[in-house]
Amino acid sequence: MNGSSRTFWPLVAAVGLGVSFVGYCVYFDRKRRSAPDFPEKLKAKRKKQQQRGGGGGSSSSHSDLDTSNPEDMRRYFLEQIQQGEDCLSRGDLDNGVDHLAKAVAVCSQPQNLMALFQQTLPPELFQEIIMRLPRIAQSVHGSASSSALGSAILTEPDLE
Repeated sequence: MNGSSRTFWPLVAAVGLGVSFVGYCVYFDRKRRSAPDFPEKLKAKRKKQQQRGGGGGSSSSHSDLDTSNPEDMRRYFLEQIQQGEDCLSRGDLDNGVDHLAKAVAVCSQPQNLMALFQQTLPPELFQEIIMRLPRIAQSVHGSASSSALGSAILTEPDLE
């Protein structure tokens, strides 16, 4: 066997696999698009994405947040933490503090998160989160649960 035939067959096999994969993708895409409920599903998916991302990025809307759905709360919490970190790393302290306060407002264990923030954030940012938390918790949860949340966090003895 010479050197050119050693590289020829693996190359043919790789090209064959590539063509097969593309054919597989085209076949299933056509099958998906020809399904009778495809247009309805596509419209519903686009509408849901528009509602989620339609707030303009950092001004994510929490008016459609379902506080009784743990998966929505977890997604919203992680989204707010990520956006807060991104804003703080860019130097946008005001928006960063807002996002971190929103994360505390929906957190299942806000005292632990506040203790972590107290250890990792500069004192002035931590104090700003404490100052904004009652207002943000009220806007996220409504007036009844936010006053209990805000007072529970602000009266923690080790956070003052």
